Amino acid sequence: MSYKVLLIKILPEYWVDDFLDGNLYLNTNMYFANLDESNRVRFDPFDGIDQSRQVKEISIAAPGGDWTPIGGIINPVVFRRKESERLNILCMYALRDQPDKPFDKRNLAFGDVAVVIGNPIEFIRRVKSAATALEKQVFHGPVEYVDKSTHDGTMGPFRKFKEHDYQNEFRIVMTNGTGSACRLHIGNIRDIAVKGPSKDIPMLQPSTVKRDA
Repeated sequence: MSYKVLLIKILPEYWVDDFLDGNLYLNTNMYFANLDESNRVRFDPFDGIDQSRQVKEISIAAPGGDWTPIGGIINPVVFRRKESERLNILCMYALRDQPDKPFDKRNLAFGDVAVVIGNPIEFIRRVKSAATALEKQVFHGPVEYVDKSTHDGTMGPFRKFKEHDYQNEFRIVMTNGTGSACRLHIGNIRDIAVKGPSKDIPMLQPSTVKRDA
């Protein structure tokens, strides 16, 4: 990347010390899709899908060999793989020093405290080390946001529809889960993280945050 990035976990005050202690809570790949609409900031029925297809027509074969179109298709048509349910995901906000990526205040609904990771490289190194000790793999990266009405192809944990692009999400995905949420213990991260009110995130600049370690 040619721009600087800060990773930020926005969360309620009562979870902050646990996070700073390095107890990372990774939800299942299906968690957000299974929420109801009352949790508006987290609800996403398409989260975790593996394929999104724009289908023009579905037909069935008649006894005589002719094909009869079936109407009522609602795009996109989505698919999920059973294996994807074994993924665990840590979601964070990626603050970039790009003027065209301003912080959207809808993200404040995630919590009143922001834990700012000043050294994302070291943070990810610790995550990978802890996962490796459990014989699990970790993948990470920013989420790409695509148009629901035109995208035809692969989705997966690093691709979501554009209505959620205000979340500017960065994900850490761990494999070989059990299908349930889990905790990953990476050790105290207070040497590479600071906390503050989430309402102050718009005033942060990646280039001004101290990077230790």
